[in-house]
Amino acid sequence: MRHPDHPSSRAKGRMKENLNSAEKVLGVLMALAQYEQGIGTGGLSQELGFTKPTVSRLLHLLMKHGFAQKVPAGSKYVLGNSAVDLGKLANRQIGAQLVPIAKPYIDMLRDAVEESAVLEVLAGDHALPIYRANGPHVVGIWIKPGTLIPAHVSPGAKAILAFSPPETVNRILKKTLLRFTPKTIAQSGALKETFKEIRKRGVAFAFGEYNLDVDTLGAPIFNHEKRPVAAVVISMPAYRTAHHPRSKLVSLLKKTTAKISDQLSHYRI
Repeated sequence: MRHPDHPSSRAKGRMKENLNSAEKVLGVLMALAQYEQGIGTGGLSQELGFTKPTVSRLLHLLMKHGFAQKVPAGSKYVLGNSAVDLGKLANRQIGAQLVPIAKPYIDMLRDAVEESAVLEVLAGDHALPIYRANGPHVVGIWIKPGTLIPAHVSPGAKAILAFSPPETVNRILKKTLLRFTPKTIAQSGALKETFKEIRKRGVAFAFGEYNLDVDTLGAPIFNHEKRPVAAVVISMPAYRTAHHPRSKLVSLLKKTTAKISDQLSHYRI
């Protein structure tokens, strides 16, 4: 049996101590992610079961590397720019894995409805198109990948938000919601009611909400944890909407997202 002072024993002790410290840092980071308005040292201490000096030390470390920052003129802390940048990088990585999986199904949907079909993810308070299968018509809806669309007028973002945690929804609804057309839903209360309807039917509509000449509908894609990670959107000029039975569009859209979700259940995305 090795003596506690043996070099190997001391090394294992330091490794265990480092792992414990890493877990504590991650604990603080995850706690900050839940409090968008900020949380103080005392609140973190109570929630995590750490002493206040420990919390202060961990916050100082996170602030040093940009993962936490202090709220101006206050004693609360929020996530820093490094954490935000890490989230953006994660979105890009998710997109890189999603597109190859989703592409053939979105292409088939485009062929079935003969309208444009788009793969979107939620990026902050916007919808971000990451793949687009353009419809066959000369007149169509052309939005380049990378174009940001405000979440409250995007059916893809609304479909994702309807199944997202309350803190994600509240983060977006607390901001000023711009009205783009008379059909834009720009009140947080009305949007929350819309999310209830989306959860019931599994599809979000945005007919003329961003542009009066454009009608769109979207449905969420779920990962292996049953968490919404993306959405598929059908978009068309408003004058062609009447040519498509809505029940057929909804059915084909939901079948497409179900197939993609089924594929994602085999991956840790």
